[in-house]
Amino acid sequence: MPVITDSEMEDFDAAILGAGFEVDDFNVVDLKDEPTAKEQHPITGTVTVHRISTDDAIKYSAGHLSTWVTEFEIHLHEGKFGQP
Repeated sequence: MPVITDSEMEDFDAAILGAGFEVDDFNVVDLKDEPTAKEQHPITGTVTVHRISTDDAIKYSAGHLSTWVTEFEIHLHEGKFGQP
């Protein structure tokens, strides 16, 4: 099971467009955490968002109950990925 859901990616793209950026200027790399035991645990990991044109990148916690898309959207509006 992936760290990033389809609905998160839809929200991610919408955040980019809503802030005036181009979706093709960003890429996302997710990395799933390795389970620490054989018990069932919620899926967790990290997501690194990279803006290609400025080479800005920020890593977010992802997975079960994460808010990485909301955090990313806040960072877009704060200018942490530059200007559109």
